Amino acid sequence: MSSIDIRPKILIHCQYVYGIGHYVRTIELARGLSSQFEVFVLNGGEIVPNFDVPSSVTVIQLPAIYKEETEAFLTPVDRSQTLEECFALRSRIINQAVEEIKPAVLITEHFPFGLLFEGEVVELINKVKHVRPTAKIVCSVRDIIESSVGGVRDAHTCDLLNRSYDMVLVHGDERFAALSTSFPLVHEIKVPIVQTGYIARSVSTVSQNSSNPIVLASVAGGRLGNELLDALIDSYPTTNAIVRHKLILFSGAFQKDIIAQRDKLGQMQSDNITLHQFDSQEYLKSFSAASLIISLGGYNSLIESIAANKPLLIYNRDFAGTNKEQHLRIKLFESSGHLAIITPADLSPNKLSNLISRKLTNLQVPACALNVKGAEASRESLARLLND
Repeated sequence: MSSIDIRPKILIHCQYVYGIGHYVRTIELARGLSSQFEVFVLNGGEIVPNFDVPSSVTVIQLPAIYKEETEAFLTPVDRSQTLEECFALRSRIINQAVEEIKPAVLITEHFPFGLLFEGEVVELINKVKHVRPTAKIVCSVRDIIESSVGGVRDAHTCDLLNRSYDMVLVHGDERFAALSTSFPLVHEIKVPIVQTGYIARSVSTVSQNSSNPIVLASVAGGRLGNELLDALIDSYPTTNAIVRHKLILFSGAFQKDIIAQRDKLGQMQSDNITLHQFDSQEYLKSFSAASLIISLGGYNSLIESIAANKPLLIYNRDFAGTNKEQHLRIKLFESSGHLAIITPADLSPNKLSNLISRKLTNLQVPACALNVKGAEASRESLARLLND
């Protein structure tokens, strides 16, 4: 006779439209919660290939929606569907999941600080409260908010939190990034706000070969930043002539075509530069042995690198629209000496070679007692919330 799981059930709503940062953070949060709770994730973004999801977490995939950086509208990944049809099918799947799971806790990742999917998430909250009136509603949000600087949009966020929520989990270290610095109306939020610390995957490090250091570069989701991979390949012969090293590149999760980059590598005929398809486990293996990390500077890659005391070069590209969150975090940790910046103007082979070779000859990084116990603190906070 099989045993019955009597752990409280948590349902997490996760939606991403560009990269994979929200998903990576959500899965790591779910991993941390799963030791004490039965965890389900409603995933509304495109399926991330070759990504390790723990067996203790159940992912319910919704018909995926994404958004091009320069477009103002949402698009179903399945182009045979209209957006309206996609949302209708998502609604049916969500309602069925809520009926079956009857969660004790609903976590909305990023919402209501991000309002792009407001209709869907408000409907989800109402459904959960209908099925289980005692359910707790919790917001999970990163350290830095895309704010309207105290405007109408921020006031609406506060109103949603105060009307419908029981707690806000902020996954940051307030010694480095207090919520008030990016969300001026924080004092208008009446529900408890818990600064959990950052959420980061735990990666063991191995001894590094100082005579042939490893440089690891990635572009996360890959919808943005492909020019970084091209520039790293083009500059490698020059950089390697200055400082001998091994360069490991990972394509983006949603990057469909890397034939051109593979052709360039084939012409180089070098065993010291490799390009891999996105794979979270293989990336972490390479990360553990890397001497230098190069990335776009999203929440996960930046925090994981700093927590592991890895030297960092961040490609600080311009983002369309009002997307300043990543830039603010990059500048914050640049000012503390934990990373150096590559600008779009630095992508020429000579400039990029100089930046990388200088970094490889000085791999010292300042100590950083960053709080990365966000998943554990979140689990403890939710346990207290249910026991109150």
